[in-house]
Amino acid sequence: MMRISFSTAALYPRLSIDALKLLSDCGLKEAELMPQCYYETTVNFAKEVSNLNIKVSSIHFPLCLFSVLYNPYPGMVQEAKELIDNLIQAGSIMGTEIVVIHPFPKMEEVKHALFLQPVKENFRYLASKAQEKGITIALENNPNSLGKTPEGLNKEVTDIAHDNIKPMVDTTEAWEAGIEPEPFISKTKPIHLHLSDYKGDRKHLSLGKGDGDWKNIIKTIQSLDYKGIYVIEPAYKFYLEDAKHKIVQDKIFLESL
Repeated sequence: MMRISFSTAALYPRLSIDALKLLSDCGLKEAELMPQCYYETTVNFAKEVSNLNIKVSSIHFPLCLFSVLYNPYPGMVQEAKELIDNLIQAGSIMGTEIVVIHPFPKMEEVKHALFLQPVKENFRYLASKAQEKGITIALENNPNSLGKTPEGLNKEVTDIAHDNIKPMVDTTEAWEAGIEPEPFISKTKPIHLHLSDYKGDRKHLSLGKGDGDWKNIIKTIQSLDYKGIYVIEPAYKFYLEDAKHKIVQDKIFLESL
């Protein structure tokens, strides 16, 4: 059976706890949490979530805290470890299976040399702590990173050199890089997916609202005997109104495939 999930990032700026309740009301059994503040990376928040009728099966490392994870400053490296410890402990309470991170961003040569090793050490620390709790780290393709192509993403996974970091694919991020999702998926064999549509300069659209050949995308995924989660991750600007109806329609669309 297809495991369908939905990202709370698409329901910003609602409180994440309210977003999870909404997803449960829409009939979803799983969700991907995008923490929007420090509190939502803590054990206390996880305990709140554990009382809901929905599983946070994946967590996207909070975009608002990327400046902590992707930072070579010694004091911030220590704070990154503290943040990681809290996030993984919270994830273990919520039954989380996957934590999503982005590859190393593109930088000018001087910054690249300065940032690369400390950031990858942060990645490895995250992967080790997650492994202790049975959580896998998924490295997401991104057009503004060294993982913008299938070859680049696979190389980033290899270069981080930790057996608990695996590739994942975001369909819109593939299109933004000028690559169709199907070959990106075939070449990387992802353990996790972010699904949204794309049309011209409009990205992270609701499923079926863009140019994506979704029957072929799903066929490609299933040809790899994919056992992971199908996370619907559109842009929040499309869900500021009438969110419940749109979420249900996304779920129905994906199930129809």
